[in-house]
Amino acid sequence: MEVWTGPDGLRVTAVPLDGAHRAWADFAGVPADATSAFLATRRGLPVGRGWYASIAELSEQVDLASLTPA
Repeated sequence: MEVWTGPDGLRVTAVPLDGAHRAWADFAGVPADATSAFLATRRGLPVGRGWYASIAELSEQVDLASLTPA
């Protein structure tokens, strides 16, 4: 998994979707054919719906320029 951090406790993790991760991603509306997604949290709480299937979706909730590799 790759992880990036940002201001105010922001954390974005690229997650392969299997097991429990798949179940949470399904619940958040990630398409069933997606094999990975981005999980965005701030201080442990989901940012928006939490799970995003693409960078484009993630960028609607998170300022990608503020992220640095963890």
